[in-house]
Amino acid sequence: MLRKSNLHQSLRFTTLAVGFVTALISFTSCSDTKIEDTKSNKASQSIKAIEVAEATENTKALEVTEVTTENTLEEIKGRDKIVIGVKTDYTPFGFIDSDGKNAGLEIDIAHKITEEILDSEEKVEFVPVTTFNRIKFLKEGKVDLVIATMTDTEKRRQEIDFSENYYSSGVGLLTKKDNEIQTWEELKGKKVCSIEDAFYNKKLTEMKIEIVNFLRTSEAYKSLKEGRCIGFAYDESGVVAKLQEPEWSQNWHQPLEPILQTSWGMGVRKGDDQFLTTVNDAIFKMEAEGFIVEGENKWNIPPTEYVEKRMEQAKGKVNK
Repeated sequence: MLRKSNLHQSLRFTTLAVGFVTALISFTSCSDTKIEDTKSNKASQSIKAIEVAEATENTKALEVTEVTTENTLEEIKGRDKIVIGVKTDYTPFGFIDSDGKNAGLEIDIAHKITEEILDSEEKVEFVPVTTFNRIKFLKEGKVDLVIATMTDTEKRRQEIDFSENYYSSGVGLLTKKDNEIQTWEELKGKKVCSIEDAFYNKKLTEMKIEIVNFLRTSEAYKSLKEGRCIGFAYDESGVVAKLQEPEWSQNWHQPLEPILQTSWGMGVRKGDDQFLTTVNDAIFKMEAEGFIVEGENKWNIPPTEYVEKRMEQAKGKVNK
């Protein structure tokens, strides 16, 4: 009996020991799981914090640091140089010539503005801009003035101030002669090359024309030649000038009556009134002298009634 009792006690002890070990293993496992979960949660929180920080930095990087100044004229005179944003791919208004220099009607106008402000047309630095970034560059203070075939629109006036208008042009279409397009309506549903952020893109889209945008005119011309578009919707004066080049004159033309006639202005920062007045005075003076009329002739731009009319009006203002 004693041996049986001892055996039963041994078995009970063994069972309890096994149970205790099992419970201990289970507890340890749960503890480890909780520790791992805690570590995982902390790691997840850290990753989220990093992602939030990165997102914040990215947002800051996208923000435009807008310069607000009312002393641009003083700054220009202080540094003895004016910085002007101009086109470099918009023949014959602003482009790079065979010598690698800025050239075109608007470049001549920029030199004239510089001469009026600093008594020398050479005290200017040209910064290349596109239709897409010219207002951004102005607001950020990268340029003092924008002279870049910029149409004066109500939407743009919400961001910057415009000078007196000095030129006007409509939208034309450059296309192959064998396309036989006779009306703008015939372009419905067809691909037409255009320039990113051009004011007329909205109107052309409303006309059900499929717009293919490019940042630079050189890219648009290349795509047009490659047949990616049936035509290139562009400033009518630019189209006329392009058709004077031998490689374009034979097989290309501008068959449609230009639409959306609008005026161009120079851009200055909001509230920069003293500088704006100085720029306007320089515009009136060069117009009265017939400078822009002569410029059209110099750069083989067809004479425009708008420029002639502006010249006569300016003569009256300057002579008062």
